[in-house]
Amino acid sequence: FGTALGNGCTSGHGLTGLARLSLRSWVSVPTFMAVAMATATLLGTATALPPASKSGPALESVHTGAIVSASSAAILLLLALTALGAHGKKDDGAPMGLKITIEFITGLAFGLGLTISTMVRPSKVASFLDFGSGAWDPSLAFVMGGGLLITMPFF
Repeated sequence: FGTALGNGCTSGHGLTGLARLSLRSWVSVPTFMAVAMATATLLGTATALPPASKSGPALESVHTGAIVSASSAAILLLLALTALGAHGKKDDGAPMGLKITIEFITGLAFGLGLTISTMVRPSKVASFLDFGSGAWDPSLAFVMGGGLLITMPFF
């Protein structure tokens, strides 16, 4: 419902829309963030979640294993998709295999960026959104800024 009402998801508006200098996105993203921050702060979201360990051998081995497994699966999926789409062409005449490969690599980079920055942890995101927890973490703003720096030149 929300993505239909907002004409896109938060990440789409936050990276693609802002990079294209879309007025809709420049209104939507601050609105999304303000409402999320107000809600998280008023409800005490960061304190309601269990604290995440920042490091430790168990977490590091799981993190590394997850990245290796996801990367291996991604490469196999990419090869399969490229093989399936290698013979077709899109409406603009570009080979399907190339289009699929570019879209896949873009999605993989986005996912790996979120994983490496630990933004896949709900407690990490809640620490950014919840100003009342006493442990505000601005790192999500740096992840978003880094994504915009990479994305903006392409628009």
